[in-house]
Amino acid sequence: MTSGARFVLVRPRNPNNIGAAARAMANFGLSELVVVDPYAPVWEEVRSSIGGEDVLKNAKVSPLAEALAPCQLVLGTSDGRRALRRPVVPLPKLADYLKETLPGGGRLAILFGSEKTGLRNEDLEHCHAVLRIPTEPGAPSMNLGQAAAVIAYELSRPELSEKLRSPGRPLATAAQREDLVQKALRAMDRLGYMRGTPEAAKAERLRQALLRWRLIRQDAALLQALLKRVAAL
Repeated sequence: MTSGARFVLVRPRNPNNIGAAARAMANFGLSELVVVDPYAPVWEEVRSSIGGEDVLKNAKVSPLAEALAPCQLVLGTSDGRRALRRPVVPLPKLADYLKETLPGGGRLAILFGSEKTGLRNEDLEHCHAVLRIPTEPGAPSMNLGQAAAVIAYELSRPELSEKLRSPGRPLATAAQREDLVQKALRAMDRLGYMRGTPEAAKAERLRQALLRWRLIRQDAALLQALLKRVAAL
């Protein structure tokens, strides 16, 4: 069971694709499915589908920040047709990437975007990198169910699943990083730093910096306490 990985479906609309993703997860030992902003009638329909019943029964519906909260590493998915301001990790290199980025082990979230538009820029703000399945240039796009199956199979490999179960010295979680962003924004306002810069632009710069830094959980907690004190000055 690859318990350290969760699939996050962002704004899915096709019930067949959602059901296929859940079934693929069950096939390869994945159990954590979180759905962000699903189309309500479709979500009710897919909950009664055949295949992957346990995964769907236990799936959660939540905002994106909450879906990512317990995870140390967040990877988005893309078919490679867009210019992205994130490192791109080819799926065959995922094991090497996890060894480098999660040396002490940790939890992983894989984000899948809407069938029509994929992940938006604001979704990718939360991602350390983009995971890409190598496909033929003339047919780069895979549907949600296919992509989920290929990635789930890769995650079931022992060298990957073991890394996602290992505790060690885990990195800061997505919840800690987002809390640091919000505390830093309040501290910047208090100090008048970057006054005149739009709040969204400041938040994006902070998120990018935090995604590049390999903060362990204890160090993130120290910074959270420090920024809280600064904001209260």
